Amino acid sequence: MTLQGVTYQGPALENPSKLQGLPDDLIEILWQVNGFVAYAGGLHIRGMVEEPGWHSFDRYCSGDMALRRLFHEVRDYDIPFGQDFLGNQFLLRDRVVWRLRAETGEMSSMGVELGQFLGESRESPIGYLGLELLARYHQEHGPIEPGQLIHTMPPLCLDRGEQKLALKAVPADEGVTYLASLARQIGDVPDGQEVRLELAWPPSSIQ
Repeated sequence: MTLQGVTYQGPALENPSKLQGLPDDLIEILWQVNGFVAYAGGLHIRGMVEEPGWHSFDRYCSGDMALRRLFHEVRDYDIPFGQDFLGNQFLLRDRVVWRLRAETGEMSSMGVELGQFLGESRESPIGYLGLELLARYHQEHGPIEPGQLIHTMPPLCLDRGEQKLALKAVPADEGVTYLASLARQIGDVPDGQEVRLELAWPPSSIQ
């Protein structure tokens, strides 16, 4: 597997039995490389590890960061294999890649299986994964570290009027937890309706 802009690669897989029950295409990837962060932070594929916690597939599948408990539309059978630099989640549902827009909790099918998803990401990472804001952050602040996400203020799903969009690197766990809270607050609000939210930056230190 050829990857661009790799900033982190998971340690060697110590317990292959943990791969049992996963789709064959995900097993093949994790067997070759136990998860990674590629495209200068644009795409994170989780690995079978206990540490670091932000890289742990098990934590986001069934542990304290289980997405099915954080987001209403994630089902028990969904496989949360990765995320983008904004904390939007990628899950396998019946072998098809689905994207969870973390700010709103909305799930949508990308219409491809995992191999095609990774192929399209490799062919056109900026266009396919929507990395324009990551490029802007790199220009303004430099690279993000493995285990970080980019948080936007105000959230992208809100009409900010003339307010300039601010970007900040935050720890992945705190960023995803914050986005899940936001999604719960606005999940049932109709499009165009005015809401009043108390917004704040997630914590900025990685534990």
